[in-house]
Amino acid sequence: MRRLTHLALVTALILLGFALRLYQINHVPLRGDEAFTVIHWVREPLAQTIANIATIDPQAPLSYALFRGWGMVTGTTEFTVRYLPALLNLLGVPVLYALGKRLGGGRLGYVAALFWAIHPYLIWHAQDARNYAIWAALSPLAAWLALRALDKHRRLDWLLYVLAAATAGYIYYLELFALVVLNLFVFITHWRDRRLLIQWIGSQIAIGLLLAPWYLQERLLFGSGYGGTTGRLDPPLWLTWFVPTLTFGETLPPELKAVLWIALLLALIVGWVVLWRRKRQLAIWLGLLGTLPLLFLGIVSTKLNVFTPRYVLTAAPAYTLLLAVSIVYLPIRAVPMRRIVSVALFIAILAVSGLSLYHYYFVPETFKSPDWRALARYLNTHTQADDLVIQAAADEAFTFYFNEYAVVGDLIYLPANPRQPADEIEMVLAEQTAAHRSTWYVAEPPDWTNRAVPLAWLNAELQQVRHTSVPRLPIAQFMPWAVANAASEPLAVFADINGTSLVELVSYDLWREPDGHLTVWLDWRPLTASAEALKSFVHVLSAVQPQPVTQDDQFPQDGRFNALD
Repeated sequence: MRRLTHLALVTALILLGFALRLYQINHVPLRGDEAFTVIHWVREPLAQTIANIATIDPQAPLSYALFRGWGMVTGTTEFTVRYLPALLNLLGVPVLYALGKRLGGGRLGYVAALFWAIHPYLIWHAQDARNYAIWAALSPLAAWLALRALDKHRRLDWLLYVLAAATAGYIYYLELFALVVLNLFVFITHWRDRRLLIQWIGSQIAIGLLLAPWYLQERLLFGSGYGGTTGRLDPPLWLTWFVPTLTFGETLPPELKAVLWIALLLALIVGWVVLWRRKRQLAIWLGLLGTLPLLFLGIVSTKLNVFTPRYVLTAAPAYTLLLAVSIVYLPIRAVPMRRIVSVALFIAILAVSGLSLYHYYFVPETFKSPDWRALARYLNTHTQADDLVIQAAADEAFTFYFNEYAVVGDLIYLPANPRQPADEIEMVLAEQTAAHRSTWYVAEPPDWTNRAVPLAWLNAELQQVRHTSVPRLPIAQFMPWAVANAASEPLAVFADINGTSLVELVSYDLWREPDGHLTVWLDWRPLTASAEALKSFVHVLSAVQPQPVTQDDQFPQDGRFNALD
């Protein structure tokens, strides 16, 4: 009966984690890296991906193979590709239970498993079409198998550990951080046990031999020009950004983040001290696991732009387990007070996690990507085959949805990269805009030094005929100043006070934009020079009142026509 109860509780936690990882999994469009996964990992042949992508998007080959095989079986839609990491990340729930039970019994195991099931940052990555969530579950599994092999000394346990560690290493390169942590842990805690050390060294040699065929390729070691896509080392962020994010995610309100990291560090320190008193060896392991990957990443970040929490997801189990220890074994002697404080801390952690999840699921400002789908739908409605679309954000997600929604027109990226010279950008713009009817400039450019060049050139050389936006994505359309009027009867003729015809209204068009504005195009044909500059008055009238609801008064071509005439 007791085993059935235990099985039911663990199963319930797995189902809770599964529900949270599936909830609104496809609500937000793919972000750029996810789109890259679908385009190059899933939809291209595996041999092509390994040959062409391994140095551009440096990942271990099992990730490519896993996503490619999954796509061939289930399809390559957004949902099916995201479903793979959501499903495999659930492995972490029973693993965290097993690790928690090893640290302090079944109650601690249940708490640790619950924290993993509702972990906002893990859910974020579990709904992300990348390999981080898969690695985040395999890494603690390898650690648990290592601890089990160190206890049991059985060949089967060593074999399972070697296979799990090699698998994690073939999913993501930075599993090497976890391997270093485990080696330091073993040599610190078991240095007197010669027989065990020989077994351990043998397991590490086996792992090395399994990883060597891929890891020691010359093109990966010396031929990759990958420089990272985030930031460089900033040590204070280890405390104020990394640790809170690896515990509660990045979607909490800023005012809470500003104070949370202090309380969180105190709770983690309490948990580590308690564990040190109860199981010193495991306290050493969690201490190393919670600190060294961050330190190693910091060292790497002095050379590459890789300073971001997702690259050290292997440290997240350490914080989850230490929080569970701090609650279950709170160091307060008075039993009633200990129970009250433990329950209060437990509820507080659940509340913070719940708040982070609420923002992740429902607050648009925290969504992982802007509404690329809405932008693609808008362009699909308004662009023509001879239009040029300039994607300013250098984001692969737009390319994905541009093709998925069959947007017509020619697509280019400007700036193409952060090092593209301004004169080269302007030359491309001059050539491309001259060959197209109109030019669309969409999305926000990244924070590059050449980011402002395209829009400045477009505003100087062409007339802006549309300015609107979909959520978090601006849209601007430009056309040449010279417009060829259609040979048709005018809709209206406007004269001066003497009756001399000055200008004809050839045509008009209007659209209600997604941001609520009206875009009105007026096509004028001048008949003669006027003594004074002319201005058009566009009024929006109400059916129930004679006064204009709103209006916009403009000189034709923003006054440029009058200046030239």
